[in-house]
Amino acid sequence: MDGEFGDLTIAEELILFLLEADTGYIVPIPEWRMSCALVGAVLLDLSFKGRIDTDLDELKVLDSTPTGSDLLDPTLAALAAESEPHEPRFWVERLAAGADEINELVFSHLVDRKIVNHDDGGFWSLSANVVRSGRYPTVDGTLGEVIRSRILRTIFDNEIPDPHDVTVVGLIRACRGFNAILPPEEFEEVEERIDLIAGLDLFGRAVLAAVESSYAPPPSMRAGRQSLPTVGTLECLRSASFRSKNLPKFFAEMAQKYGPVFELNTFGQKRIILAGAEMNHWVGRNGRSYLRCRDYLEDFQTAWGTARSIASMDGADHYRMRKACRAGNARKVVEDRLSAVYSITRDRFRGWNAGEVLPGEMTMQRWIGSQISELSISIRPTDDVLDGLLIYEFRSLIVHILKMLPKFTLKTPAMKRALNAILDVFDNIHRSHTPAQRANKRRDLVDDLMELHQSDPQFLPETDLEFSFIAPIIAGHYVGSAMNFALYELITNPDLNERIAAEADALFANGDPEAEQFNMDAIDVTHRFCMENLRLHPVIPAHHRTAANAFEVDGKLIPARSTLLVAFPAAHYMSENFKDPEKFDIDRYLPPRNEHRKRGAYQPFGVGTHTCLGSRYTELLMAVNVLMLAHHLELEMVPSNYKLKLSPLPKFSPNKQFKFRVKRFRKPLPSAM
Repeated sequence: MDGEFGDLTIAEELILFLLEADTGYIVPIPEWRMSCALVGAVLLDLSFKGRIDTDLDELKVLDSTPTGSDLLDPTLAALAAESEPHEPRFWVERLAAGADEINELVFSHLVDRKIVNHDDGGFWSLSANVVRSGRYPTVDGTLGEVIRSRILRTIFDNEIPDPHDVTVVGLIRACRGFNAILPPEEFEEVEERIDLIAGLDLFGRAVLAAVESSYAPPPSMRAGRQSLPTVGTLECLRSASFRSKNLPKFFAEMAQKYGPVFELNTFGQKRIILAGAEMNHWVGRNGRSYLRCRDYLEDFQTAWGTARSIASMDGADHYRMRKACRAGNARKVVEDRLSAVYSITRDRFRGWNAGEVLPGEMTMQRWIGSQISELSISIRPTDDVLDGLLIYEFRSLIVHILKMLPKFTLKTPAMKRALNAILDVFDNIHRSHTPAQRANKRRDLVDDLMELHQSDPQFLPETDLEFSFIAPIIAGHYVGSAMNFALYELITNPDLNERIAAEADALFANGDPEAEQFNMDAIDVTHRFCMENLRLHPVIPAHHRTAANAFEVDGKLIPARSTLLVAFPAAHYMSENFKDPEKFDIDRYLPPRNEHRKRGAYQPFGVGTHTCLGSRYTELLMAVNVLMLAHHLELEMVPSNYKLKLSPLPKFSPNKQFKFRVKRFRKPLPSAM
């Protein structure tokens, strides 16, 4: 491990000290104080490199030669460009406005060095190597222990600290990091010792005094709070995008007209919309502090007999649940059970007779539902059960989330039959997941959930367990609609269909391919086809959130308890992100265009802490299914002149008029086993 990570800056060590394993984020510290601390860390590093010096009254540049560090040099350049002398506090406050960039660079460096892992939901954790060994290199390149252990031992065991640790202790003290990490009685025990260490370095005292005194943004740096522009019902009805039910496109148009934050006031309901790449980035960085999911899901979950789920959890509980479900939603699940994917797909194809007309949405829902049931919970429900689960979920969403039907409509005989079918699924899962039944079988998501329930029945009680079992199938309904869009694009883009078929024919030329054969070279066209399908046809138009705390974004104050829609796919329809955004163009993902790489622009799986946990699972599953469609079947649209129309409730999909016909089997299906 020696030398694997390279030297660590003070800013990197500060973040590592404050990173909390139980929450996947830094400990609670006021945002402005944290911003000042990061700037202070950069100034201290520049001091160690001989570039600056300071006392309490003036900060001086001694050498403006760049250090070669993208973390330090922008600050050095800003200091060198100023002709007038200023005290340290002036620079801390001025530079703190750009602390987000420092924070991002720090985490990027730590991920690149394999010290920290990053979850798609925005959570961070120490890498397995660091956790296992408890060591990584310090700034002087020697092999040292994890910073939290090192610093806590310094303050508790009365060891003589080196000059580097003196500055780190002072910086942590200045941003109140010790108060956030230590229980009150332990902090009181070592508070004098911390103050003593923090006062040992003269330069550090000057910077740290500035950090500690800058407890809030100065008035000159506060954005003027603007009123929210309002989009009313009449403007919605005038919009062709709104009338065609393309809400992501509508939100994009309104954001380009009124700015990325505006109020939608329609049909007696008010919602604040956040739309665009920068809003996506903001939510990814700050949403966990200000937004929560629980409110709008409470009634929906009650209809299923559960109090909470991974979708409605926030904060540390959500992070814990996410970690427990990570393995069961990983790409490896699909890789390890490709034979089941092939088998289920071919069983479906055998039921599609040449010349038969099939409904797009129902066909895709049954196909994908069967696959995800097998992969995630190791059962294969009948189509009647899959249909019942879909019907009950959709009715629950329309009643409890969209508020478009009264509650008694969930009590009809048809809904009761659907719910009884779901209860049978619960029983089936329990019966098939006893120790004897699961012996010598690949571990699945249900196994992980059962283990969590048994280890902590208060955190995941029986009343919440069963809904967690079928959550993957419910999530699969969205994948089913995405596959329905993919089917439409395959048929309407025969040139791409032909290129995908060529990739599929090569992969299946010598039998069913193994997981490692699905590399980017082998499925380049298919992968970019799936990416573009997810961009142009988002199944979910927005995330529904509640403002748990008031916050300011884009110069506008959002009050606590406000209802928000985070319109994350609106960025997909903005020409500043994607050229000709309504065009299906898979080349936009190739260099030099790389349009998807712009920060916050391409977000097909959502933003923030609730970003889809199974994104890589879904990407591979969709690619395999698209390849098998192109390999085995030649399809045509019914009617041949059908133009895509959207069904928006309770999620987006091609409407019921979209149907397809199997013209012929271009590659024969192997005999059923």
